[in-house]
Amino acid sequence: MFDRWVNIFFTLALVFTFILVGASQDHTQIIIGIGLALLFSFTAFILNWLTIDGAVSAAIFGSIAYGLGGLVSAAIILVFFISGSILSKDHVSEEGLLRKKFRRNGKQVWANGFWFTTWLLTWFLTEQDAFLIAAVTAIATPTADTWATEIGQNRIKGTTWLITSGKKVEPGTEGGVSIMGTFGAVSGSFLISLVYWLFNMNVGISTFLVIIVIGFFGCLADSYIGARFQNNSYKISSNKIAGNISIEIDNNFVNWISAGIASVISLIIILITSI
Repeated sequence: MFDRWVNIFFTLALVFTFILVGASQDHTQIIIGIGLALLFSFTAFILNWLTIDGAVSAAIFGSIAYGLGGLVSAAIILVFFISGSILSKDHVSEEGLLRKKFRRNGKQVWANGFWFTTWLLTWFLTEQDAFLIAAVTAIATPTADTWATEIGQNRIKGTTWLITSGKKVEPGTEGGVSIMGTFGAVSGSFLISLVYWLFNMNVGISTFLVIIVIGFFGCLADSYIGARFQNNSYKISSNKIAGNISIEIDNNFVNWISAGIASVISLIIILITSI
């Protein structure tokens, strides 16, 4: 249900931007973005990278990414999505007979893409580059997290420590960190920052480093929040009108909040330092 409401919200935001804000060249780019996003989402569904609802969310996500952000934004999303899909290890049944490729659904698409889309829309409306940096950092964080998980947990299993206590735990434990996982996190964040820099070579080294460092920090925040709160339910209100309202802390929520924290921090740094 959450991803459907987000789909509706960002679709309406794109329509609003197209009709009331965008210039003629923006209209052309948005239309091209919609076409390319539909093509990519359909292809990703055929390749078993996305579920049906994931493909719908990705189409909306991609339409905004290219339609409002252009090539640099689309390239960042493609690098994040394709690298994560390639690194994601196949899930194999105990009998070793059935192989099922990991597929992102709509909730996972928006858990990783919500803040990027939000900051990109804000950047398009305000033309303030600080919001674009925040958007890039919002993707650097899940990229770092994905690379850390796939390299440190599924590809190269080494000694793993729990981020909250430092105790040794089994690879794959929520909140576990390892040397190779850390290397993967830094590499993923670096890659996103590099792609952004390649399209904007006038960007200073300070901005380049902010994206890398804060993207990596977001990955650490993801591990810490996951270790402390994931798989728990918290009551946030209880009254006669709304009844009992609680929030489930699952992996999607952890991904969403960590990307949000990292992007806000990068935004504050850029606005304060003007780098």
